[in-house]
Amino acid sequence: MPKTVAEKPQSPDSGVDSDDLKRLGYAQTLRRSMGAFSSFALAFSLISINTGIFANFQTGIQQAGPAVVWSWLVVLAGQILVALVLAELVTHYPISGYGYQWTSRLVHPHYGFFVGWLLLLQFLTGFPGVCATFSDCVRIIWNPPVSGPVLTVIIIAAVTVIHLMGIRLASLVNDAGVVAEIVGAAIIGTIFLIVLGPSSEHGLRILADTTNFQTHAPAGLSAFALSLLMGAWCLTGFEASADLAEETHRPRRVIPRAMLTSLLSSGLGGFLILVGFMLAIRDVQAVQSAPQPLLSIIEAKLGGRVTPIVMGVVLVSIFACAVASMAATSRLIFSLARDNMLPFSRQLKAIQPKRRTPSSTIILIGVVSSAIVLGLEKLALITSISATAGYLGYAGIIGAGLITRHKHDAPPDAFSMKAWSTPVRVAALLWTILLVLALTIPDTGDGRMPVKATTIALAAGAVLYVVLVRGRILRGEAGPPTVDRDKTF
Repeated sequence: MPKTVAEKPQSPDSGVDSDDLKRLGYAQTLRRSMGAFSSFALAFSLISINTGIFANFQTGIQQAGPAVVWSWLVVLAGQILVALVLAELVTHYPISGYGYQWTSRLVHPHYGFFVGWLLLLQFLTGFPGVCATFSDCVRIIWNPPVSGPVLTVIIIAAVTVIHLMGIRLASLVNDAGVVAEIVGAAIIGTIFLIVLGPSSEHGLRILADTTNFQTHAPAGLSAFALSLLMGAWCLTGFEASADLAEETHRPRRVIPRAMLTSLLSSGLGGFLILVGFMLAIRDVQAVQSAPQPLLSIIEAKLGGRVTPIVMGVVLVSIFACAVASMAATSRLIFSLARDNMLPFSRQLKAIQPKRRTPSSTIILIGVVSSAIVLGLEKLALITSISATAGYLGYAGIIGAGLITRHKHDAPPDAFSMKAWSTPVRVAALLWTILLVLALTIPDTGDGRMPVKATTIALAAGAVLYVVLVRGRILRGEAGPPTVDRDKTF
């Protein structure tokens, strides 16, 4: 275990939270400085509707036309089920490493390792993809004197430095980014939905247009499944607030609210923005064939002078998303290393005494992400893993909650679905399986890259388990510490 650093409570709850963590087997080593808004902001910025819509709008509108807005609502409904399950679980185990910790304690560390590996793949492959999206947006509005990969590495370095300075700075940067994103999204939504919407040439009937770009016919079942991916790639990451539970005041109460409010506000806000964009379309096929369909809508309605301002809002959102992604990734690795579940665990679990951050882990993420960006000609090979692995991880968490009962009691006022718990978990598990099938079965013309890339990544995890992790667990050298269940509350 890392050397314990004396904790100075920043609020009346700090001592209680630290004692709560101790009951679960760990000393308070990370700095507990995040409040309710920072927890919400982390989840909100990792969802990042501006980032997700801008990056995935082309896929959605090409597959199902303007009617893709209804696919978005389907995904939102399914993700609410997932969020309810995770919100209930975090009240029992408010620990960094969330899914890995939950499933290790509900089932066993062998199972927990693979869930943790899936979640690690989700964030570790998603982070360089977010930074690359930032680079692409910069190059749309300004032609910098560096290549796209080099600019992406510069963004990765900036996010890494912010986190090395401590979670307090990272939270402030993320909070500011979220405020800007909310204000920007509200302005964009108001312009397109309220100001320009009433003058739409097609009116609301355009939302029933399901024209597929390739067939020029109404979207079939396969196209509808693919249209779900716009929402599936965007409305995820809300659980990241649970990964910083050890740095959040009153995590059992704060984090469930952060998960649910961030998802609901992002989902409903994103739907209204999408409706506004669709109402602004004059020629559906022209938009579908544009290199940047969403940008073509914005430029057609707002002109070349205002478009850079809109893109500036998108850039702020993407940067906040990158900061949140680094936070979640680093804490998950720290949690796995603290339990000796990774190679070089001793180094990766070390906490920088002054900043109270897992500095070695943060540097590792920055170096690996930079190597991925500079070493791969097609970054999609890695980023295609993120969504598939993430939903497989969700399924693993939900499945663990279904087959076992909680081994710890939650506080009396904690979030609970009570009698609805089992039905919601069953529905959430079926939903995640459906999305995994939607991500892997339809042929998107890329040689089934998501399936192949995710299979290779999972095989790497299996090799690591057989060679290193399994033996450590069997010898009692790895996994969460054993605690007295009767002393949890």
